[in-house]
Amino acid sequence: REERATAMYMLTLELGDASSWEEIERATVENLERVFKAKVSLILPDSSGSLRRDLPDKEFSAAVWAYEHVQPAGRFTDTLPMTEAMYLPLRTTGDALGVLRLHWQGNSPLTIEQRNMLDGFQRHIALVIDRQRLRDAKTQSEMLAESERLSHALLNAVSHELRTPIAAIETAASGLQAGPDPAVQRALAGEILLRLPFRAVCQRRPG
Repeated sequence: REERATAMYMLTLELGDASSWEEIERATVENLERVFKAKVSLILPDSSGSLRRDLPDKEFSAAVWAYEHVQPAGRFTDTLPMTEAMYLPLRTTGDALGVLRLHWQGNSPLTIEQRNMLDGFQRHIALVIDRQRLRDAKTQSEMLAESERLSHALLNAVSHELRTPIAAIETAASGLQAGPDPAVQRALAGEILLRLPFRAVCQRRPG
């Protein structure tokens, strides 16, 4: 019990300080390898929700089965037991958030105490992964809001730049309709040409 409490404390401490996916993965792998004397990896989904494929076909099939069915698979389980490693789904509520892969060198299955400790590790790691997903979603939402704010500011700036020349064009056009004097018409037409936004933009372009 003391060993289990110490191991859980160390995992909680390191994952509590983790603020990126790389730090979460490093803390998970280092703590589980130290406690269970196994080769450990954390398999997470990509942006499409599918597990990243970095395993041989048979091993990857076990990982996918555990991920999709939210049940353990692989070595020392009843599903695909001939694989090299055990695959444990990580979940809080609903679908799995990822999969833990543990590869032991020995042939002895886990004791009840080890399995209970591993269950506790699974739950805590899943909570941290869920927390990081929420952080990422919040950051993305804030980025979208800032992008929308900048778009509105740009449109407002363009609208302000166009307001004066458009008003001048409207005034000149009204004068053309009312003014029969050719000299006045030429002057007003020149004013319209000068105020055209496209012409003004072209004149400001380099080259």
